[in-house]
Amino acid sequence: MNPKLKAAFTQMKPVCDKLMINPTPENIKDYLELINDLKREYLQDLQQYLLFPIISHLQSKEMEGRHEVQRFLLIAMKVILDKINVVSFELCIKIEMTLAVLAFDKNKPGMIAEIPEEMKLTAIQCMTSLMLNIETPLRLRLIKSHAPLLAQAIFVSVHMAKLEKFRILRLAALESLLAHTSMHSKLTDATCMITDPVLEEAVVQMLCCILPGVLATLQDVAMCPNNPGHAVIVMALNATHRIMCMTMNDKHLKTSSTVTVADIMKVIKEKESANYVSKAKTSQLPKLSKEWFEMAGEKLEAVMRSLVRLGAHEHYKVRKELSVLCYRVLSECNSTMQPSISMCLDILISLSSDSYTQVANYCSHARAQYFRNASPNSVLNAMDSLTRNLFMVLGSLPRILNNIDSARKLASLNLLEGYVELLSEGSSQRLTSILSSNEGYSKLCDSLASASAIQTDLALLNRHAARDVTATPPIDSPWCKFRHLDNKECITKFQRICLLLGETECGQLILDTLLDTFRERRDCELLFLMNLMASAPKSTDSLAKRVIDAYIEEDIWYLPLEVASEAPITDEETLDISVYNPRAWDKDNVPGLFEGATETRYTDISYLTPRTQMVPTGCRTLRQAQHNMVQCCLLTEGLGLMARRLGKDFQPYLLKTLCLVLERVGSRYEMLHLSGVKAINEIKSACGNTTVGELIAHNADYFTHQITRRLKKAWNTQSALEILSVVMEYSDSTILEYMYGIVEDVLLQSCDKYYQKNLYSYLQVFHTFVSCIYKWFPHKRTENEHTDTKDVLDDVLEYIKSEEEAQRAINESEKDGRSVEEMFNEDLERTENDALDYDDTVTKEKPPLPKHIEVTITILKRCINFVPAKNRDDAILTLQILTLGLPVIKDYEDELLPLVHQTWGPLVTRFEDTDTAVLRRALDVLVTLAMLSKDFIRHRTLKEVLPKLYKQLHTLSTESHLKDTGSSYRLSPPFHLQIAALTALAPLTTELRLSEDDLEEAMKCVSVYLSRKQPKPLQALAIQFFKTILSYNFGAAWLHLRGFCNNSNVIQPPNNKFIKLAEIIGTPYECDNKDYDKNVKAIFN
Repeated sequence: MNPKLKAAFTQMKPVCDKLMINPTPENIKDYLELINDLKREYLQDLQQYLLFPIISHLQSKEMEGRHEVQRFLLIAMKVILDKINVVSFELCIKIEMTLAVLAFDKNKPGMIAEIPEEMKLTAIQCMTSLMLNIETPLRLRLIKSHAPLLAQAIFVSVHMAKLEKFRILRLAALESLLAHTSMHSKLTDATCMITDPVLEEAVVQMLCCILPGVLATLQDVAMCPNNPGHAVIVMALNATHRIMCMTMNDKHLKTSSTVTVADIMKVIKEKESANYVSKAKTSQLPKLSKEWFEMAGEKLEAVMRSLVRLGAHEHYKVRKELSVLCYRVLSECNSTMQPSISMCLDILISLSSDSYTQVANYCSHARAQYFRNASPNSVLNAMDSLTRNLFMVLGSLPRILNNIDSARKLASLNLLEGYVELLSEGSSQRLTSILSSNEGYSKLCDSLASASAIQTDLALLNRHAARDVTATPPIDSPWCKFRHLDNKECITKFQRICLLLGETECGQLILDTLLDTFRERRDCELLFLMNLMASAPKSTDSLAKRVIDAYIEEDIWYLPLEVASEAPITDEETLDISVYNPRAWDKDNVPGLFEGATETRYTDISYLTPRTQMVPTGCRTLRQAQHNMVQCCLLTEGLGLMARRLGKDFQPYLLKTLCLVLERVGSRYEMLHLSGVKAINEIKSACGNTTVGELIAHNADYFTHQITRRLKKAWNTQSALEILSVVMEYSDSTILEYMYGIVEDVLLQSCDKYYQKNLYSYLQVFHTFVSCIYKWFPHKRTENEHTDTKDVLDDVLEYIKSEEEAQRAINESEKDGRSVEEMFNEDLERTENDALDYDDTVTKEKPPLPKHIEVTITILKRCINFVPAKNRDDAILTLQILTLGLPVIKDYEDELLPLVHQTWGPLVTRFEDTDTAVLRRALDVLVTLAMLSKDFIRHRTLKEVLPKLYKQLHTLSTESHLKDTGSSYRLSPPFHLQIAALTALAPLTTELRLSEDDLEEAMKCVSVYLSRKQPKPLQALAIQFFKTILSYNFGAAWLHLRGFCNNSNVIQPPNNKFIKLAEIIGTPYECDNKDYDKNVKAIFN
């Protein structure tokens, strides 16, 4: 013993003796400090001396039950084992058996002893450290001579990973499993293989005896639903592929390149015995023989089939480790695990489209590497397997998507995408031949249609209150709500699959199948599939052109969207229904009269001209209406997608499609309108235009011709009006020349009682035209003249000044010697003489009105007739047209005032309406009339309108009392009427120049809304009203508020040289009633 080692031994011996005598935590702590102080070479040489007291105590029966001390001893043992290499076989066996006694109990489940989890963890870690720190010869001897002991340790380790709940313990058990099987990362190279061939052979011989049981338990560990986190699953998969690919490696399968007589005799013998091996004899098969590998491969197929479900796991590390397992099986166990090859290939194909880049890149590279390195026979077998699996995937896709597991749905879609990509590679695409057999195209289309099932709801039939064609088009498709594709990732993946199918060489055949199926079933899902396929970037142009031709067929494009059917024809509409029924297109009921003559007489349509089929006006059920709405939206969206695909080549289709899309933009249905906006913007971009208005201007002749044609057809009138309104909204004043003739035709048709059913569409055109004129020809607005805020004595001073002027005039007349009567007669005579004077001035003719003013006046005159309309929507839209149109002719007083006079009668009747929405619009018209005609309607307003308005406000003030924030009253029509009325009163009083007495009535009506118990929006409007009145007539407002406040405060008058003023009792600045005080003060702030 060298001196240094002797010194180390001398230093060690007292501590070890102390630990040997009394194994307390303090002595173990001193022992650990000694271990940390000694160098590794000394620990290596003195390992038996250092471990002796620990092993002795752990084997002692006196330590049974003292788990805390045993754990400290195990910690000390682990520290030593981590710093040494065990060179003594006897010491290794002694340690292993000592630890086995502590951790194992053959009478317990999994042979796991009932000791604290912390002690289990420390014991299993000691076993791992022992197996990692023994020399290779020692390991080889241990495997050959003590395989049962190792098998027991492996069994307990894997069951501890399965049965325990402590996550760190489970991970330590899996690490112990790898250490005991020599498959730990510290014992293998980068390819997870043992470098020593002798040791490798020994390990394989040991593993082949316990392989099925170990891997089955590892499968249970990986698939356990109670795994916290992902680390245990990843570790279990890592252990699986290390053990499996070591044992089942192809290099262990002995093959002979030459056929001998013995081989022939063996085949004959197997044939005679029907090639049957009973379960009882499977254990007797020679290890690592061909028969054994076949048996093991069949058993491991069940393990692989269970593990592949982890391809849908939420954590990317699990998916990555699973892909490593599958690639190793493909590349290293291709011959021995033939039943699992297709499953492993499916996983690599599916995860090639993984959302995590690292996983996707690895799987894509692994898949390519496999097909590049595999033998031609293996590749052929793999492709045949993919062919069979493709139909299995298509058959199971609807079932998989019809559940709540989104991860599994995405994995299934990823797999299908991978199949399509793989089978479409190369010049001679295999996908075409696969789908051409066994009705493959029908199965593909049915599966995709079921997977993309679209659900409908009542929201699809919502009608928009206000339309904005200039709004940003929707990015997605709100009319497509999928029943099974419940997240964005699944939808995107499904769309990607359809795009890939459209780019394949069999895309034409798939489209043929979809079109044939659609003509039979009219399913919305088929339209969705065709839209995606034909719009694929690399698809042929013929796909998009065929889709356009199919979509614009009349029986496909026009579908009923309302449940109610059209009302029957009345005698009043048709004059005599027995003579001619203008709607009887299918059957002519005229007795004894030639059909062509009838049509020519009434409709000016030749008998030889094919009749246009009338658009159906009603659906049988609400469900059918919803279905039709989705179909119409998809058709419209499809035209936009085809335009984007064709680009400049879409120009020839504008004549056929532009009006169809504009008609959808003008639809009253929100979804149909949005689909039209989306499509028209796609067409605009495809044709190289910057705006939709530019597109319309360049193709004005297209839609003007279509509108003129449709206006002449009874069943196409509404569509023509919708197109016209949209065109005007998108365009500028340069389009007016095209519009005048069409709008005049609409004016004429609106006079026809037969077309009254389309009144709303007519009004919509008028509203759009007037709005555009209002926008294109902005009128100069004059600021309202308001008097500045005056002092309270201004009126008195003005009166005094007037009296002084009158007195001065009387005094001057007295000086001249003429009476007032003489002066009046003189002025009257002078006026008569001026009137008799000959005036030779030529009166100039007024210049003609601009064309847009003439059309606007005609529209307003026509709309006046619709103000009393019974239909609520018609009445509201008419009032809106008047509100917008009257300011357009503000500068043309000779035309304005007669229109105001004509409007008054129908407008007054609307103030007796019980519909608050109509009342609000009528108030808007009244304010507009007051601003334009001033006191022209003052007397009529005071007599016929304001009393009704005051009565309404008084009545509603009791309903809104104590209905502030949180009350449902704020959502009610009466509340909105109060808002409108209080808003209108201020401009009415100022524009009509009401007198003090009339102002007093208005202020009395509004005063009640100064109460703090009224809703705050109404309080704010009341305050604003009084501020406006103060600006208009300070004295009247001041006096009213003074009386309303009813206080005894005193106002001291200012000094004035003309008159002596007395004190004023009562002020308008403070109210004794606390409910009104705050708002009264706010009026003067």
